[in-house]
Amino acid sequence: MKTYIVLLRGVNVSGKNIIKMAILKDVLIDNNFKNVATYIQSGNIILSSDLEKHEVETKIQQLIYDHFQLQIAVFCLDLQEMETALQNNPFIENIEPNKLFFTFLNEEPAADLLADLEKIDFANDQFKLIDKVLYFYLSKGMANSKLNNNFFEKKLKVTATGRNLNTIHKLIDLAKNSNN
Repeated sequence: MKTYIVLLRGVNVSGKNIIKMAILKDVLIDNNFKNVATYIQSGNIILSSDLEKHEVETKIQQLIYDHFQLQIAVFCLDLQEMETALQNNPFIENIEPNKLFFTFLNEEPAADLLADLEKIDFANDQFKLIDKVLYFYLSKGMANSKLNNNFFEKKLKVTATGRNLNTIHKLIDLAKNSNN
């Protein structure tokens, strides 16, 4: 049985795509997922399963549709992938963890789209793509930046979901302790 970190895209944001995590947790347990835990209401789930990653994504996506009538993108990472994303973080000097975001992409963006994006001057905001993780640091915070998941999805023509550095640390900690 493998432990996974599951990230749901765009749930419980601005009154849209409402999914009560306690109800979803019960649905997952009823459907043979083990050691299920959720973290805050923004679609963070730790669970164990014998299924492969893509099977977990597909099954959870279907369960959400069946129980909540919502089409939600589901990203499933194992602990090693999440730890690698953390280790690859290019922004480590003088940063505020709540202003650093890890955005997981469903696929590698086309090189020409990434090149076009890199030509734009974002003032003090910075981003870097490593593998299928886009890291971005917003020195003045999310409210004062045009960089966010929706912006990157449109520019790179991908599906994405993101979490800040504090949440990444918490999810790794929860995953490491999920079988205890």
